[in-house]
Amino acid sequence: MNPDSAPIYDVAAVGAGPAGAQAAISVAHQMRHALVLDAGKISRREGRAYWSKSVEFEDVPVFDGITGPKFKRALREWMEARPVKEAVIASEQRLYGIEIRNAVLLKLRREADGTFALDCSVSRIGKDGSTERETFRARRVIVASGFEDIWPNIEADPSAERLFNKYRMVFRYAGNRRGWHVCIRCDGHLHVNEPMAFYGVGDYIYEMVVGAQDFTDKLTILTNGRPHGMSPPVLEQIKRRSIQIDERPIRRHIGEGTNLIGVEMEDGGRLFFHGFFVDEGLEPNTAFLEGWGCRTDEDGLLVVDEDNQVLDESGEPIPGLYAAGDVVAGERKLIAAAFAMGQNAALCATDSLRRWHFPGD
Repeated sequence: MNPDSAPIYDVAAVGAGPAGAQAAISVAHQMRHALVLDAGKISRREGRAYWSKSVEFEDVPVFDGITGPKFKRALREWMEARPVKEAVIASEQRLYGIEIRNAVLLKLRREADGTFALDCSVSRIGKDGSTERETFRARRVIVASGFEDIWPNIEADPSAERLFNKYRMVFRYAGNRRGWHVCIRCDGHLHVNEPMAFYGVGDYIYEMVVGAQDFTDKLTILTNGRPHGMSPPVLEQIKRRSIQIDERPIRRHIGEGTNLIGVEMEDGGRLFFHGFFVDEGLEPNTAFLEGWGCRTDEDGLLVVDEDNQVLDESGEPIPGLYAAGDVVAGERKLIAAAFAMGQNAALCATDSLRRWHFPGD
């Protein structure tokens, strides 16, 4: 496409999960032109919601009783039902609706006129690092790219380049009713009064264990050969609550089909549980923001203001840049929260595009 004839989108949403999809829907409802960058088919990375592969969401607005992969397709169909159209509003010719592109954002740049340039890969990256590239432009950007959960280091291939290949055995058991889970609030109800295992170290994993008390008191922490790393106050409470800590290295999964039922330790011992939860930390999908000086929390998640506008290191909002969903610091990692943030970011972004505003604003 000739760069001179390429559209300048009103709002670009980076991500096609619940936050990005809701943002695009809200942009279209405000009679604005939205671009959605969906990285799934290019990068083979999936949002956290996808890894509920056989467990239906029971508390998701808009889509009732739906599993992760079907939810992903439903979000796409929801957006595709709002194609780009033309309208004349207040004597202004305007495009509105949603355009979806399969693309991975590699670099976000500010143009001299204040718009954003989004340099993207629009094909899978070859073994030699080659890829087809395209640049899009937008007046506002909503970062809804989420993060990648760090998975258990059990039967993982450290030499494998791609995430799925590295954790192929783990992914076999991920997202099933009897498998690896990443959210105790979402999936704890599947294992009421049953023994649960928690994979991780430090006070970080204990935060998930605390949430498990709503479902069971049969709790074990697995560190996979690492020191537990927990603080004295946490250890004292663990002792009082009769929570077990097992620091032995894990050799392999014990499963039946796609059901994970236990783990075998390096010393030959076997442990069996009804539910398995992991919290090894996360990796935000924000490499494209390098050089922007965004304020982040200790996990690298973006700090935003009440308008979901991204803040810089001094605490000031970065003009035109918003964030929503799991990539936002200090927010619950729940689908309903992602929808709400996506809508708020979109409405604030489109409000900022108005030609005139309330006096004093």
